[in-house]
Amino acid sequence: MIKWVVVFGIAFIIVLVGSVGRVPFSERKLATSEETRAKFAEENTPTYTRPQVVSFIEDYLRTSCESGEKYLRNIDSFEAKWTRSPRNDDHHKRDVREWTVSDPITSSFWRLYENTMEIVTVRADC
Repeated sequence: MIKWVVVFGIAFIIVLVGSVGRVPFSERKLATSEETRAKFAEENTPTYTRPQVVSFIEDYLRTSCESGEKYLRNIDSFEAKWTRSPRNDDHHKRDVREWTVSDPITSSFWRLYENTMEIVTVRADC
């Protein structure tokens, strides 16, 4: 009998936490209202599209990279991935909203930071 009381008590606490919309022992609130959902969607959606980001990198390779011609041949195979709040540190100063554009043929990649529009060459000989 006591086991069932404990089970129902835990279930009640789970339902109570879920209905309030707060994560226990933290300051975070779940996106329960329409305002917080819209704000969450805005914060977690990239500003630019993948083709736009690849064209930014293409312009960078044409104007600022001395050996850019060898990468421009593979521009059709470039892949772009958007990240918000990257967790790993690869000895480069990371920004909160970044695009990583990679060239799978040469294993080179660049980062474009949305907030500053700065492009960093991570692995390439520019």
